[in-house]
Amino acid sequence: MEGVRSGFFAGLLPFYAPERLNLGPTAFTLAYTLHQLAENLSKSLGGLLAERVGFGLTASLAAFVGLLALLLTPLAQAAWLLWALGLLWGLSLSTLYPGLMTYASRIAVPGKEARALSFTLTLVMPWVGMGLIGVGQVAQRHPESGLALLLWAQGTALALTLSLLRFRIPVPPQGQERYPLSRMLLFLPAAFGQTFAPALVSLFLLRFAKESLGLEPIQLGALLVLGGGLFFGLLPLTGRLVDRGVYRPALVLGLALLGGVMLRLAFAQSLAEVALLAALAGLGFSLFLPGWNGFLARNLPQENRAAIWGTLMSVEGLGVALGPTAGGALWEAFGLHAPLLAGGGIFLALSLFYAAYPAVFGRERWR
Repeated sequence: MEGVRSGFFAGLLPFYAPERLNLGPTAFTLAYTLHQLAENLSKSLGGLLAERVGFGLTASLAAFVGLLALLLTPLAQAAWLLWALGLLWGLSLSTLYPGLMTYASRIAVPGKEARALSFTLTLVMPWVGMGLIGVGQVAQRHPESGLALLLWAQGTALALTLSLLRFRIPVPPQGQERYPLSRMLLFLPAAFGQTFAPALVSLFLLRFAKESLGLEPIQLGALLVLGGGLFFGLLPLTGRLVDRGVYRPALVLGLALLGGVMLRLAFAQSLAEVALLAALAGLGFSLFLPGWNGFLARNLPQENRAAIWGTLMSVEGLGVALGPTAGGALWEAFGLHAPLLAGGGIFLALSLFYAAYPAVFGRERWR
């Protein structure tokens, strides 16, 4: 379903919407924005439904709504119809990630929660790129064939989810200790900052690479592969370290590395230096992701965990939505380096916050 979603909005619509629906870029990009807002702002309710109604049922409903949206796409000759399809599809997908992460945390072998959660995400993430590239290659030549490919893939996803129709997330016994809502404040800074900081540069990274570093898109892609490969290669090791009880040092160090990379990247001078920064970013993310997931697995309450996880994902989604706009404003006001400097500062501030939190607010509120 994630591959179909990215393939539809990023791979198909740039070719299909102008040629077959007579809709311009503003119309189909707004459909994606509305889709993302609908999903991210309803993840708390989505998580609650996934846990209480049944994850298999909500996943099947999401697959069905996605198939329905694809079937109705050729009829969306007006922008508002495409926007409505995007909204409906986004609402249905709001149950998936809170349910998936809660399920992974519940079935994880004790002592391996950070690795279980990190690998759960990394197994889904590649499908975003696969959907974009695979569908885009077909749709740029034959838009109808691209849509047919998406229909086949979504139909397959629906068949798979229907086989899990009665599947439910294990629910722990009632009677857990009361969970202080004030502890939620501990998670919100990183939930927002971890997506807001990179989103500051997300829409003009290619331009920065070209104008400031002299890099062509294929060179930038190679650097991203370098950092991503190091991240995937180190994840088993860093995840094992986190599961041994060092999630806070991993979280703090990972945030500090990511902040330092963004700050230095704003003034990088050579390809070798940028390559080193890409490697350090991969190391930083390999520390941050299991550190963050271990932090959540240890501190989130078992009762209504999916709903609370959904709330944090909604905050993360706000970072994704607001970051590009803020980055554009910083770029216009202070130049192309400003978003990188601001993003690096945010990561370093988060690192200091989680390093100092137990000493300032008390260890009993940090487990």
